[in-house]
Amino acid sequence: MKVEKLENLTAADQKALMSIWLAGNLDAHPFIAAKYWQNQAKEVAQQLSQATIYVVQQEGQIIGFAGMQMHYLAGLFVKPGYRNTGIGSLLLFALKSDYQQISLAVYEKNEKAVRFYRKHDFAESDRVVDPDTNAVELKMKWRV
Repeated sequence: MKVEKLENLTAADQKALMSIWLAGNLDAHPFIAAKYWQNQAKEVAQQLSQATIYVVQQEGQIIGFAGMQMHYLAGLFVKPGYRNTGIGSLLLFALKSDYQQISLAVYEKNEKAVRFYRKHDFAESDRVVDPDTNAVELKMKWRV
């Protein structure tokens, strides 16, 4: 499997990305009401068209993606059934080859994601309370 940049985001691509995005957020954040994520979908869909999107596909189907806005990793998601198979790491390796520094925010209670980013040499740079969810977010950074 390889990582590719999506140069032209089609309606089908956007639908696939949004499906993976919603499933990922609902699975990873049981401490946040599902309605919050559903209400964010329209804004996220708009942001996707402005982000640099990296994807992993299998048999023409997107199974994982990462969205970058400048040096900020806005999200990294893997389709249910394909998680814990190295796809997230594959995406991060591609990002690290294209960027000299990457920052991100992750909810502290999303322990799997926090471990994943620490394993990939991201260090915590700050902790803040997200005013929309009242959940603690860790700001993390990686640099060459």
